[in-house]
Formats: sequence, C-alpha cells, structure tokens
Amino acid sequence: MNYTVWCMFSKRIAAILFASLSVLIACSPPDYTANDYVRPLSGHFDYGVNMGYSPPYYVDTALAKLARDWGAGSIRPGLFHHFLETWGYESRLREFRYYDSIGLRNVVAILGFPSPNARDTSCYCPGEPSTVFTGLYTPIWDDGADGTPVNDNNPYALYIWKTGTTYKGLIKIYEVWNEPDFDFGKGMLVPGQAGNWWENAPQACDTRLKSPVFHYIRMLRITYEVMKKADPDALIAVGGLGWPAYLDAICRYTDEPETGRIDDKHYPFRGGAYFDCMSFHSYPHLGYLMQKEMDSPGQMNWRRHSDAATEGLWDLQKNMQKVLEKHGYNHRIYPRKHWICTEFNIPRRQIGDYIGSDTAQVNFLLKALIGARMRGVAQMHIYSLADENNVTNPEFSFMGLFNNLQNVPIGQAQPQASAYALKTISTLLDSAVYDSLQTARLRLPETVAGAAFQHADGQLTWVLWAKTSQDRDENTSCLYAFSPEIEVANLEIKYWDYARTLQHQRITGGKVHLNGCPVFLNPG
Repeated sequence: MNYTVWCMFSKRIAAILFASLSVLIACSPPDYTANDYVRPLSGHFDYGVNMGYSPPYYVDTALAKLARDWGAGSIRPGLFHHFLETWGYESRLREFRYYDSIGLRNVVAILGFPSPNARDTSCYCPGEPSTVFTGLYTPIWDDGADGTPVNDNNPYALYIWKTGTTYKGLIKIYEVWNEPDFDFGKGMLVPGQAGNWWENAPQACDTRLKSPVFHYIRMLRITYEVMKKADPDALIAVGGLGWPAYLDAICRYTDEPETGRIDDKHYPFRGGAYFDCMSFHSYPHLGYLMQKEMDSPGQMNWRRHSDAATEGLWDLQKNMQKVLEKHGYNHRIYPRKHWICTEFNIPRRQIGDYIGSDTAQVNFLLKALIGARMRGVAQMHIYSLADENNVTNPEFSFMGLFNNLQNVPIGQAQPQASAYALKTISTLLDSAVYDSLQTARLRLPETVAGAAFQHADGQLTWVLWAKTSQDRDENTSCLYAFSPEIEVANLEIKYWDYARTLQHQRITGGKVHLNGCPVFLNPG
C-alpha cells in the first residue's frame, strides 16, 4: 500500500472512530448540572420587550425592529411545540437571524405547549386532562440509531433537541413554559394553611398545568440535559414564576413522578439543578398595592403609587431570593442563578380599584429598570410592546408602549409616554454600569431615591427622584442638595421624555428640585 493510499485509509478509519465516539458521547446527559456550574451571561443590562402579535403589517420582524428602534436590547418570543410541528422547525429561523442582525442580544425563547398528538391525555386532576407532554418519563437518551442522540419516543426530548440544534447561537435563554405556577388560590397560602405549597407538593388541580409539580421538574431536567448537548452556550430558565412557594417546591423535590423523592440512580437531583436563570413575573397592581395591610377591620390601606409598585416588584424578587439561598444557591454551596424578569408592568388606565395613569406607568417603569440594575438583574422585559384587547383582564389592554398595532401600517405606530421613557433611559444609560460607591456618596435622605451610573469614559450619570407616598398620587416634591464630597457646581438635567424633546437644562449650585419622576443628571 503506497503512502497516499495509506493516508486516505488512515483518515477514513479515524473519521469513523471519531464519529462513533461522538455518537457515544452525545447519547448521554452532560456530566454537570447547575449545581456545579452556571455559564456567565455576557453583555450589559438588557431592556427587553414582549412583542405580542399584530397582523397583518407588524409581523415578527417589524415588531422586533420597532422594539429595537425604541430602546429594547432583547425580546422574548415563543417557539412552541405545536407551532414548530405544524410549520417546521426552521420556520422561524429567518426571523431569529434577523433579530441577531439588528443587535437584539440574549434573546429569550419560551418553550412548551405541545401539539395535540404529543399532549398527555391523563387526568391527574379529575376531569381535566394534563396540558403537558406525553412520554415525559420514557428514557431521554438512546443509542443514536434513529439519527438523534435523544429517544425519539420522548416527544419533549426530541422537540428540545431539534429546537436547540436549529437555533443554536441565536437564542441565549430558554424559558421552560410560561407561568407554570399560574394558580387558583394556593400560591399565596402560608405554612400551616391547608394545601400550602411550602409544606405540600403542588397538586395537579392547583395550577393550569393540570399536572403535578414533579412533571414540571421533569421538563426542566429534559430541557437542561438535552439543550446543554445541543447548544452548550444556552441557559435554561424557569418559566416566569409568580409564587415563591412554587419555586420552593421546585427546589425541594426531584422529578420522581410519585413523591419527588431522591433516587440516586434515576432521580439524583432536585429541581434547582436543572435551571441557570431565575425568571419571574411581577404585576404589582394585582394585590400588592391593595392588600399590603389593613388599617382597621374592613378598611383597606391603599398604596397605589409608583414607589409602592416598585417595592412590590422587589419584595417578590427578595422573597424568591430567600428561597434560592435556603436551598444553597448562594455561591457558597451551589452557584447563584442569573435573574431575569420576563414580564412586568402596571396599567396606564384606571380600571376598577387598580392603579392606572400615564404618569404612574412612566414612573414605575423607570424606577423598576433602575432598581433592576442596582440589584444585578440581567434583563427586564416590559409587557408589552403594544396594547391588546384583553377581555378577561381589561387592565392588561393598557400596558403597551404603543397603541394597538393590528391593521396599522408600518411606520404609523403611535407611541405612548412609556415608549419615550424606555427610549430615554436606554439612550442615556446605554452600557453604563451601576456604581454602588458613587451611589453611597449621594447620601440620599429618606424622601429621595436614586442611583449613580458610570460610563466607559468615567463620566457619571445620577438618576434621582422624590419618593411617592400617597394613594393614587404621583405628585410629590423635594429639594435635594448634592453632598459636599461630590463637587458639582453645574448640572445638566434631562427628563423622562428626552427621547422626544432632545432638550436638557442647566442648573447651578448643586441643588435640584425633584418630583416623583426620575431625572437624569450629569456634571456639566
């Protein structure tokens, strides 16, 4: 055998051996979990938006461009099983490539929602079929003989594999389901109350999943194991939780289908091992502002103003953080989770007893976005890009950055005040980094809130406001004087609508009159 033939033969044998080894390696779960390692989330803070659906003109690419043009750095579309099975797994590839091309980064995609033939028809809740996938407990992996490393008889595993390999590099965070803990009264129960989730496993009838919490943990596990093989750079998130008690159940149980117990061979880890990102949703008008406390029997202590709304958002996040720390996700026992909020807002119209005004919404959004950056939250996705027609919850019809976009030609979208607020904050802070030391130097009194941000060139931007405190009243004011250690004889001040006016004012003396809406200040 001559040298050339021998080289060709050797290369062929090596290729066969490598392919065989690759299949062997691929047909098994990763050798780590989120208890061992959480991949960093690169980039700066992401101002995100939920795009919605607005035919016939504002299709996905047009919605994405509108969001990007008005300050969004990320979006949160869905890649649902029933859609991909009907239209093909590559049917949204062009759109996701477009998102990437216009600079939308760290995109979040919602997973789940099976096609009819992949849906579990079992009734874990009497008379109500499960909404999750059939075959979840068939093996996840096989020998690769069917052309994929996953077991094709497990439709959820196959869906995750095909989605991950198709959209590899275009999606950063996969969110498993949307609001799996959406409940019918059990999520708010406290320890000691019958059926509470802190001491009992959430039952199939408790949530609209109509399946035990163990099945949701199973989906987390399948998503984590399969996606880490299909796209190792991707991160896995829980599906926008609203109840700390449900998070506690996820971290307390395994995916063992009967009781969620530990089984070293088959069910070795509790649910916290199978997600990198803690995703939560917050609509503080739904209870927090109306049910904080009772002044006296039968009399509600209303707190419907923007600072109380942001307090409600961060109280929820704090309580969820306590759950994670209790279960070891504190960077000492296990790695910390990334934090993302994939839905949040309050309405801009007053409906019933809810908070609602343009001013309150603008103030809340700005304060929430500032607070997120102060707390290390990586993303905040506003709900939503445009108004919708929500009959069930009409206040959700008035949360859009734009008027309803259905039948609106491209270029004729009508922005709300909140759209200008988003454009302003994303322009003025951009990639600036929260500076805790400079914030401390502000020595803010009890009546003032805010933060300092440092830009790449070393310049500082201060964001300050007078705290609101009265029910349905955004009108508050105070005079703030910069502490002597911050030498600012002259200041340049920009307001929430700077993106519309492109105007600023100059003030002298190191003092500024504040009201309930955040202002942006630079030395100058």
